[in-house]
Amino acid sequence: MHLFVLGPAFGLPAANAECIAAIALLQSQAIKDWSIVPTSTIEPTLPLLVDGQQHISGFRNIARYVEEKLSEDILISRPRDRADTSAITSFLESNAQPLVDISLYVSFENYRHTTRPAFTRILPWHANYIIPPKLRAGARIRTEHLGVASIDVDNVHEDMSNRPEGFDGVGKQEGFEKQTQQRASLLLPRKDTLKSLLQRPERAATFKLHALANNFFEALQELLGENDYFLGQELTSLDCLVYGHLSLMLYPKVEQDWLASTMRQKYKKLVAYTEFMHTKLNMQTNVDDVVALAKCQTVEDVVAYRQACGMALPWSPPATPSAVEIIRSTTRAILSNLPVMEESPVVTMTTQGKYAYLKSILPLALSLMTTAAIGGLYYAFTTRLLAWPTGEQVHIFGRKRLQDYGDLGDALSGLSLFSRQANQDAAFHAQEHPGNPVQVDVAIEGDVGR
Repeated sequence: MHLFVLGPAFGLPAANAECIAAIALLQSQAIKDWSIVPTSTIEPTLPLLVDGQQHISGFRNIARYVEEKLSEDILISRPRDRADTSAITSFLESNAQPLVDISLYVSFENYRHTTRPAFTRILPWHANYIIPPKLRAGARIRTEHLGVASIDVDNVHEDMSNRPEGFDGVGKQEGFEKQTQQRASLLLPRKDTLKSLLQRPERAATFKLHALANNFFEALQELLGENDYFLGQELTSLDCLVYGHLSLMLYPKVEQDWLASTMRQKYKKLVAYTEFMHTKLNMQTNVDDVVALAKCQTVEDVVAYRQACGMALPWSPPATPSAVEIIRSTTRAILSNLPVMEESPVVTMTTQGKYAYLKSILPLALSLMTTAAIGGLYYAFTTRLLAWPTGEQVHIFGRKRLQDYGDLGDALSGLSLFSRQANQDAAFHAQEHPGNPVQVDVAIEGDVGR
């Protein structure tokens, strides 16, 4: 088995919750012949499990596949109450994922200082311009309804909905100019008061974030209760999914750590549960060691390097994208940013079944057409089927002569030469036999006798 994930990052084996959950699910089994492959693409949906000819994407599908195939030998018990599992899973998707999105992507400081550098360490150069912005754009769309855009510097100057009451009227009161002239102190900035601080958009967003975090953590801690795991005393795939979300809230070292601090201060049982799962499954990951696996040439080198570094997870060298994959992903990213190709979420949901195949092959078709055009032009120029215009082979500088115009030019040149020779002979004869001027009287008939 080969599990393709987006990662590692933040000291964890992956950068998103479902990939971490899939690794935890397979790590808790007695299977030896499986490996983790870091990838630089997010399509198809990650995590992606490849088992022979089987390709399974998404944590739910992977968990179902593992339970059906390894139901006898698996150390993870199959969830007995599917209703509770589905309910808690939906609760995580609707409440935990937005908190992770806000903490790692929407928050500009966290994204700039933590998330973006983490992706820079693991992604090739071209993917750094595609994957992080795409993930952040998706996170901003998913959390737009929560009204916390003020923690995002990209939107703070555009969002005017959270201005304090009376903000538009500042400086427009009657007599303002007169008071300003009388008291120069009015020109100085006023000190912040408690009310003005609380009315700032970023403060209001902080209160809202703490409320969202408390609502999620409190409900989740009640579901855990006094049990070791969420569905009793046995570890299930649901615990792996919960751990995937909680680990991204607890372990990344971010500038604005409101989420981790809330969890550590008020919900110590969830912290203990996350650290227990983290230690039990040996999920601690050194990113530099995993990236260095790309230098290994053989499988034996990979195994030896993993043993030397003390890796508990079965890491494989990162997947290297081919030229076709790079062109396809770049083309798809460019097309997705064009207004003509962009679609609203509603249109996507209603038409994805009808146009899914066409949309999937469009980037590949354009990539193949571009590659064929470039290859055809290169072949045509190298075989001289097409020649770059370089002008005449012989360049004549200056005014052309009559001889340069073919036979007619030669004939005209001969006449010109004969005329020039006659003129020269006449001039020479005039110099050898000079004559005196002769005065001649000329009479015109009709004028005689007058």
